[in-house]
Amino acid sequence: MRRTSANPADRIVRTRLRETVSFPDLTERRAIRLAAVTHYTARSHFAPWHRVIGRPDFAGRNGIFTPLVYIEIETADVPCDSGVVEVRGESYLAKTLMPDGSIRHLVREGHHTVRDEAGTIVARARLVNAFTRYDPDPTRRRVTELPPGLGLGPGPSRVTEVPAIDALVPRDRAPEFEESSPHVWHYGQTDPNRHVNGMAYLRVMESYAADVLYARGHDLTRLYAARARIVFRKPCFRGDGYRRVAWFRSEAPLALTGAFIAADQKDDAQPAVAVELIYLQHPDG
Repeated sequence: MRRTSANPADRIVRTRLRETVSFPDLTERRAIRLAAVTHYTARSHFAPWHRVIGRPDFAGRNGIFTPLVYIEIETADVPCDSGVVEVRGESYLAKTLMPDGSIRHLVREGHHTVRDEAGTIVARARLVNAFTRYDPDPTRRRVTELPPGLGLGPGPSRVTEVPAIDALVPRDRAPEFEESSPHVWHYGQTDPNRHVNGMAYLRVMESYAADVLYARGHDLTRLYAARARIVFRKPCFRGDGYRRVAWFRSEAPLALTGAFIAADQKDDAQPAVAVELIYLQHPDG
């Protein structure tokens, strides 16, 4: 760890560690699949800060916790034949601002790169967690000052930008695809934060996107999801019903945004989560 100023909340945490590649995380080309990237960057992102601010209390609902609110991930589709990768990370605390300059949120942001033993980049991730409280009132959920017990002062001086839902969802037009039948989030998709796990949204949306692309005549033997951006606006819980809607965003590269809306809401409802997927083509099909 290294402090960059007199403000203890401005420290930058740098990591360098090795992770063993798990067989279920690999594609047939032996590359790390997109939805598995966070598996290899999680320890780099979470473990050092757990030592600074403490681990979350999954048994209780008191105090502050830091769920993910934004993710950018990409896979380079490079074979990981050595079975071991190196993860290098840099993470820090920051704040986002309201239009009047006041603090909107305190966040923890991390940038992590995964390399094979030859030094070739095989995956990247940007992960952003927001400080929040368990409270039904949105105002009381917001954390604009760090607790004194952390010994970090009131908060960081660094300012960052975190995309909102509207950065991914084109509000000026109706979705090209929408589901008429609902689905349900179930117990096997939740995690100790007591809501649906972040990567469950990506896996479910990847499956839907593949279906709608195939229905439009795209060749899914060549296309693969290379990058994703995910905005988490509000959590979903086991038993919640949902529908998926989607928009084409661009053709070169092929990009699609999918959104999760409550099962009983209309297509123009505010999504709980939005996922942007960018597709590339395998060179050899």
